[in-house]
Amino acid sequence: ACPLRRPCIAYRDGRQASLPNLAKARAATPRAFQAFVIERNNRFLVRQRPPDVVNSGLWEFPNIELPRRNQRIPEAGGGFQPLCTIKHSITRYRITLDAFIGQATPRRKPATDETWLTTAELEELAFTSAHRKILKKLIALKAKPPRINA
Repeated sequence: ACPLRRPCIAYRDGRQASLPNLAKARAATPRAFQAFVIERNNRFLVRQRPPDVVNSGLWEFPNIELPRRNQRIPEAGGGFQPLCTIKHSITRYRITLDAFIGQATPRRKPATDETWLTTAELEELAFTSAHRKILKKLIALKAKPPRINA
């Protein structure tokens, strides 16, 4: 039924079912990260990715990659509470990003590539896709009215 059957060399040689001859796909590599949404005076700490890395120039919350032998660490510690878990894929990497939220210690000063911004200011920034999902969770959390215990 193929309109190109007549000039097709693969059809002539009976090889059309074996083409294309693609290499086997590489196995997906799991990676685990923890991100920290750190709040101080209704502002949140973010940083811009350096120019020599993937997603350079985009913004993100402070985060760390976990060592492979300890892929998931359940608690971030230091008074941080779980915010969300993001499942994300980049090429052959399957990423689990656990985000935690907490208050900054009074002495916490940002590094030169970090800054404190409001959620409105954060919405104006270009975030990596995974960290944009964290930002959406943060905005939804902050938009909820306070719970009143009767």
